[in-house]
Amino acid sequence: MQKFLQMALKRAAAHEYDDNADYHLCALIVRGGSVVSVGYNRRSTTAFVEHYTDQVRGCGRGYSLSTHAEMDAVAQARDKTDLKGCKLYVARRRLGDGNVGLARPCEICQNVLWNYGNSKAYYTIDNENFGVMKVIQHNISDSIVSSSLEDQ
Repeated sequence: MQKFLQMALKRAAAHEYDDNADYHLCALIVRGGSVVSVGYNRRSTTAFVEHYTDQVRGCGRGYSLSTHAEMDAVAQARDKTDLKGCKLYVARRRLGDGNVGLARPCEICQNVLWNYGNSKAYYTIDNENFGVMKVIQHNISDSIVSSSLEDQ
């Protein structure tokens, strides 16, 4: 598995999460081989997180209002460094058995990454596999309306 995903998995295992966290995720933002920011998921939110989550509220999606590791990493670095061209690595450890789980960035996180110039994300799939995705901007409300009309 990719070295920065291994690093994210180690940090996810070592981090102290909220007692009621459903998942343990760690996101690293990397530029030129160096980690510029580390983020973790948690139940609490900030105005930054709520701004991006508001884009889907009332659009028929079941996103919970919580801080995703990707958002946390961007929020910590956005005022200190230009994130354009950086890469994101996000890893998930499942509760209970400690196995690696799917950590593909959601549409909200992709919008956050895209808005800050991040064009590529690496994510864990399972213990042996990882994925790579091109980060794109999503018009979430339009895609939800379109799919809802097609379902009828």
